[in-house]
Amino acid sequence: MVPTAAPSRTRLAGLAARARNIVDSGLCRRVVGVPEWEIRSKQLERLAAAPVPERRATLTRYDDAVVVDLLVLSYLRHGTPYWLWSDTLAGFAEDILGAITWAQLHRRLDAA
Repeated sequence: MVPTAAPSRTRLAGLAARARNIVDSGLCRRVVGVPEWEIRSKQLERLAAAPVPERRATLTRYDDAVVVDLLVLSYLRHGTPYWLWSDTLAGFAEDILGAITWAQLHRRLDAA
């Protein structure tokens, strides 16, 4: 196995990558293509309106398939699967980049 300098992905980073692949490959081109899209749309709006700690805790509790559906909707509607983290840089760093401290974040960004 060849060693790599890049850190392993977090669960949510992997799910966001899966959501990007679904949209970018053309598997889902419209919001109505998402399974249970009406329910997922309401979930996405509730999550966006929730306080950041509650939103992040809810995303960790959701099943992977549900999170992917939400991130696909986010990508289709807002142009990015990371829209739910647009108001929390620290949350993005922890949930997506896997960095808990600024030193860790700095090392991860340098490695990328």
